[in-house]
Amino acid sequence: MIRIQLDELTLGRVRIAISPLWEAVSSLALTTRYRSEIPHPYTKWLATARRHVSPALHQELVSMMRTHQVSLSSSLTPIPHCSSPSIEDELEVLRASGHDRFAELTGDYWNAAIAAYWPDMRSVLEEEILMRGRTQVTAGADMMLHELGGRVRWERPELSVPHQTDLDWRMTDGHLIIVPVLFARGTRVFSTLRDTAAFSYQAQNAAVLRGPAGAAGRPADEVRQNDRLTTILGRGRAAVLRGLHSPATTTGLASSIGLAPSTVSQHLSVLSSAGLICRHRIGPRVLYELADSGAVLLAQLGD
Repeated sequence: MIRIQLDELTLGRVRIAISPLWEAVSSLALTTRYRSEIPHPYTKWLATARRHVSPALHQELVSMMRTHQVSLSSSLTPIPHCSSPSIEDELEVLRASGHDRFAELTGDYWNAAIAAYWPDMRSVLEEEILMRGRTQVTAGADMMLHELGGRVRWERPELSVPHQTDLDWRMTDGHLIIVPVLFARGTRVFSTLRDTAAFSYQAQNAAVLRGPAGAAGRPADEVRQNDRLTTILGRGRAAVLRGLHSPATTTGLASSIGLAPSTVSQHLSVLSSAGLICRHRIGPRVLYELADSGAVLLAQLGD
């Protein structure tokens, strides 16, 4: 566990960023942590990765990670320099710091194991940022940190973050970056650079990794036994309502539940008219979330 002490100045500078490189490193750690039965929802992704990633590539990457102790403040996991860098941007940072071989191998691994999933993954992660950012703007950084979940605990002034290493870290007049990672169950990353620290946490909607790109979610027509919600709403609308356990855009929701965006849009319109969901516009995006009545219906009949 890492315990980070935040002063008021640092708390006011908390920001959120996506890191393709942290996803790659965390996914590699996941493949070594679970040598046999990997947990849901990573099973199908791992089967695909093992078909496309050569054992020699995997072994060399894992060996380099262990050598550099990637779990703590490693130069192999630099802090994202902007809110949404590309994998090419982050690999270039590695090269600039002298890790040319690791950058080359990671690029090969990315293309084989993650690139096909990345458009859907990025959509889910961008929605995560929108949701967390909205909370930060409307309710403050305290509430945003409090709602991170995944065993992350905020009790002012201490933020406790699950990690492989036990560490106390004090931040004064610094910058804290939180990085949602869909593969965070493999490892938790903590990196520092001068007055800036960054850590990863488990992002929501990792179900996007259930299947191939564009069709990652559970099929909406999958039969559920004694499914009262489906009996009332129909399979598609029940799947959409269940998929809104966190705010999502039409595209992100479609990806996570395995339905076409046009179909999801129609279901959202009906559910919105019925008062079961509500919509919020944040910049160019529209987020949908459960209304109180929808949450009650899901709690009572969602099984």
